[in-house]
Amino acid sequence: MGTKAQLRRELAAARRARPAAEMDAARSAIRRHVLQACRARGWRSVAAYVPFGTEPGSMELLQQLTRSGQQVLVPVTLPDRDLDWAQWQDGRAGDTLGREAVAAVDAALVPALAVAEDGTRLGRGGGSYDRALARLRPDAAVVALLYDGELLAELPRDAWDRSVTAVVLPSGWQDVG
Repeated sequence: MGTKAQLRRELAAARRARPAAEMDAARSAIRRHVLQACRARGWRSVAAYVPFGTEPGSMELLQQLTRSGQQVLVPVTLPDRDLDWAQWQDGRAGDTLGREAVAAVDAALVPALAVAEDGTRLGRGGGSYDRALARLRPDAAVVALLYDGELLAELPRDAWDRSVTAVVLPSGWQDVG
């Protein structure tokens, strides 16, 4: 197992190498799995993220969550790299609600470059989500959106790393931890 920095470089390069059609198909499958979980688990509020680049989330996911009646919060990065939250509506983030707003959600859909079978999440390295996830209710689902092949046997872990409870891959939902 390499260092976190080395793994981040390798995983980001692998994502960039994925064909666009493969990423589009994966995003569509992930969206279906997330929406199905929302209905089955009765989530009323979800923290999500506005994807960029090769991330497996999608704007369509945010729109469909909102259309399905979920309150959707998206992060707003603060100067100290912590996260404030804003309600997603009409295709954009509204006014900020404060760092603690995430404490009320039923589930958090989080970005990750990879997740280990024990729930260890490898993010981009800024610590923003580790701080924000500490504010969630203990019973909130913490779900990383990944491409197939990004759920790994193990990852390096630091004391401040926050775990996820599940991953959503194009091939389906999988509980971890």
